[in-house]
Amino acid sequence: MRVLYVITAAEWGGAPLHVLQLMEYMTKKGHEVGLVAAPEPRLMEGAKALEVKIFPNPHFVRPVRPWKDFRALWRVFGAIRQFKPDLVSAHSTKAGFAARFSCAVLRVPVIFTAHGWAFTEGKNSLARYLLALAERLASKVTKKIICVSEHDKELALRFRVAPEQKLIVIHNGMEPSLYINADGSQIRSELGLKGNEILITMVARFVPQKDHDTLLQSLSLLPGRKFKAALVGGGEREAFFRKKVGELGLGDNVIFLGERRDVPQILAASDIFVLSSNWEGLPRSIIEAMMAGLPVVATEVGGVPELVEDGVTGFLVPPKDPDALAEALQKLIADPELRRRMGQAGREKALREFTLDRMLGETERVYNGITNR
Repeated sequence: MRVLYVITAAEWGGAPLHVLQLMEYMTKKGHEVGLVAAPEPRLMEGAKALEVKIFPNPHFVRPVRPWKDFRALWRVFGAIRQFKPDLVSAHSTKAGFAARFSCAVLRVPVIFTAHGWAFTEGKNSLARYLLALAERLASKVTKKIICVSEHDKELALRFRVAPEQKLIVIHNGMEPSLYINADGSQIRSELGLKGNEILITMVARFVPQKDHDTLLQSLSLLPGRKFKAALVGGGEREAFFRKKVGELGLGDNVIFLGERRDVPQILAASDIFVLSSNWEGLPRSIIEAMMAGLPVVATEVGGVPELVEDGVTGFLVPPKDPDALAEALQKLIADPELRRRMGQAGREKALREFTLDRMLGETERVYNGITNR
């Protein structure tokens, strides 16, 4: 089978990691794989190591840029003509539209994976309607739409994006051994943590979706300030939040770690995981934290409740509510046994439902169903 992956990949995150996992799996199974993406360093590095056919597309950018978007579309069209795939697998909104338009013209089967819909909660009503309408039109030339959460499938049905038989839910998955066997002792030493000092960790890009503002406000409300908070990731608003930390008097508590490749070790060094997002599909960072045996405090948005069982594996709180977030964090800070119990329950759930092998196998079955293999 010849599979061409198309993804915007303007920066590293869950969707590029997802595509990299799929490419590794498909190449190991003996399939021919191609990739069209912006030249994001980590994705390009991984693709080169797998020796897949790469079609760099520097015109893929996150904001709407009509001239660049047209040139990006032309690059996708050319890559499909050159690679001659049996199937195109499109990921992320902009790449999804470019791939599906090209496949409609070239009569190539295409599937689309929605890593959280562009018309999800958080957009104004007109924008949501227009984006859903565009997805509805694109779905007409799409063989299957993979949703990463039941929430996203229900959202697609509510906005009449596609008939139910065209939608399939495949939850994200991660490799358990990376997290179960990780050692966090070096990270704790690097961060200067003393004894049983609590480390709260959030792995997320500094973008409006992740709402670091609410997290920092909640940290400023915690009594005693006997904790450290590690913020892992880069992004457009990092400088703003570095300044915000100073304004809130959190300079001794918050550590900016930037983009890291040792996330399993950072999680192993941590006591609590937090995610304060305004909207989500099915966040891989929470799955990673569960695999690491951490209790999770997260906002009740998107597919997050499919991961976090409130009161069992962690706590769910409303978005943009610093008081509720601080209260949930304080419960875990004050109770080591609660942290242990919730972390263990989360790991057991992740091992049952969110492994990488399950995700890859289910996705390959979708491919085979479309290509009749």
